[in-house]
Amino acid sequence: MAKISNLITVLDLRDSPWVDGPGRTVLDCAETMDPTRCRIVIGVFDGGNADSTAYEREAHKRGLTVERIHERRSLDPGVLNQIMRVARTHKADILHTHDFRSDLFGFAAARALRLPMISTVHGWIANDFRGRISTALDKIILRSADHVIAVSEQTRTQLGTWAAKQRCTVIPNALRIERYHPKRSARAFRTANGISESELIIANIGRLSPEKGQMPFLNAARDLLERHCGLRFVLFGIGPDWPKLEQFVNTHRMQERVIFAGYRSDMVEIYNELDLVVQSSVTEGMPNVVLEALLMEVPVIATDVGGTREIVKNGVTGTLIPSDDHSVLVNALEEYLSDPSTFKTKAIRGRKDIKARFDHARRLEQLGDVYDQVLNRRSRFDRCFSRG
Repeated sequence: MAKISNLITVLDLRDSPWVDGPGRTVLDCAETMDPTRCRIVIGVFDGGNADSTAYEREAHKRGLTVERIHERRSLDPGVLNQIMRVARTHKADILHTHDFRSDLFGFAAARALRLPMISTVHGWIANDFRGRISTALDKIILRSADHVIAVSEQTRTQLGTWAAKQRCTVIPNALRIERYHPKRSARAFRTANGISESELIIANIGRLSPEKGQMPFLNAARDLLERHCGLRFVLFGIGPDWPKLEQFVNTHRMQERVIFAGYRSDMVEIYNELDLVVQSSVTEGMPNVVLEALLMEVPVIATDVGGTREIVKNGVTGTLIPSDDHSVLVNALEEYLSDPSTFKTKAIRGRKDIKARFDHARRLEQLGDVYDQVLNRRSRFDRCFSRG
């Protein structure tokens, strides 16, 4: 039987090596959750690597309790035993998962240990056959979770009619606003990359992968570079599409105007040097990049996918466009170049709006309420089961 005490212990499992949007959200919550209410243990899948991941290092840096889950291969059955051992060691009350493999192993461990499982759905990546299969399987697993957290209303809609309110709660991503201070004096990134003060930096931030739409971004960049000078297009992130994107840049002789900046852990500082952020994704959950850009008062052009419209008020705090529409993206970029001050005004409004609507303290309260709700529901079930 799951215990109910003043302090709830949660084993949080996540299958990613990066401190990306979901990863930062998890670590922020673990670091700032009321210690008299909840303790979150960070479970890290190591992907078979001996070296620690960026996610693991950041968790240690923040002073969190971290448990490494070692893998010999992609679906290593030994992972299940490790999760169960870690859960027992820390006397976990809840398993909290975030993606297909953590859902799969977490569900099996939770059932074996008779613990409740909560899964946060950040969205799915179904770029290929394997991705489509894992997405379909994940949605089946989620039906058996004790509770599901969706990061946007659109994500809850994607879950289907079974995600009734008593079993699915929308808790949007939120940022620790005190960490985001717009200051336009930063110049380190420009200096390191030979970008002059007069040049505009137009950035795309995210995993270099088909669902993030970097190819449409580069296609638009090619068009603009034929008509405008003084532009630099920068892609922040790594991923499987890097070689293909780099080949495109080389083929069209854009090497002097396009920078592949890779994964950066100092993005908060770099936002101060960006003139425009373009989110060109074809699918999203609740994009932290858009939240961050607006908090740093960087103008945003974003595709109207997933929960993006729950962040951006079109024409008021930013610009929303259809996904994968080349002419619309180019026109939006041209509008920015013709009147950047209007876009900047929208971004300043955006910061005020994000501060008002995406409060980290509120997210912590909602998350704690879900933990309480699930444990209370499980306790009632166990009492009925024991009497039966």
